Amino acid sequence: MENTELKKYFDRIHYSKNADPTIETLKDIHALQPQYITFENTDTYTGHVPKVDWKSVFTKLVMHNRGGYCYEQNVLLKNVLETIGFDVTSHLGRVLWGGKKESKSPRTHMLLIVSFEGEKYLVDSGFGTVTLTSPLILDSEEQQVTPNGIFTISKENHIYTLTLIAEDKMPIYEFSLESVEQSDVEVANWYIATNPSSIFRENLIVTKVDGIARYTLNNTSLNMRYNNGVRENIDINNYEELLILLENVFHINIQNINDKELLMKKFNREVELTDVGGNKKDGF
Repeated sequence: MENTELKKYFDRIHYSKNADPTIETLKDIHALQPQYITFENTDTYTGHVPKVDWKSVFTKLVMHNRGGYCYEQNVLLKNVLETIGFDVTSHLGRVLWGGKKESKSPRTHMLLIVSFEGEKYLVDSGFGTVTLTSPLILDSEEQQVTPNGIFTISKENHIYTLTLIAEDKMPIYEFSLESVEQSDVEVANWYIATNPSSIFRENLIVTKVDGIARYTLNNTSLNMRYNNGVRENIDINNYEELLILLENVFHINIQNINDKELLMKKFNREVELTDVGGNKKDGF
């Protein structure tokens, strides 16, 4: 990444401090990227396979003011951190969120490990509804408090497990320190974007997180989980409301969305199949 590109990225996430390789810089960037570059899957929802090479990701997420899912988010973040001077490696994790531990899903979630001053940190700007907003110390089983949740990282043999501490312990994903190449990321991206059973093909998922709350659009429902524990749900009743939400809440330039006509058709069908309580109508 060139310095001019780094400056454009900083403008995109509203970062104005010196970019020295310090733990404070890492924390600041980790908090800002999920706030201003949202997690979103409008590409896979409309049948497109996102490109996850560095140049394509930079163009989409920074220059075109779009969001992206884990591969895009963390490819971008990895290149930014390496340009600043951090030692960063890529890894793939097995998703456990939503009770998937028994099914042993493939390793399809991309995450990063940053090595800094003798410590390793889990860094991840791309897990949607529970995206981290601060680096976590890898080799500590203590509860780690972040601006948007409490997490633990446990280890059994060579496998680490990231868990959210809420009303109960909620495992998010497991991973090892086996590093992966860009070609591994390309394969995982293709699988998630094209597999008929992938949630990212049939569900529209858009999330962001800031110092106040987590905001999650899941098809026709906008859920807000505030840091004080309050929750709020809003039904999105038509495509016009969706576009306003994407642009004004999630910082997405809607003019740069691929295949807006198909997005409209699929979303309007979701509205037709959903009752006022946010539930699928009988038969679906």
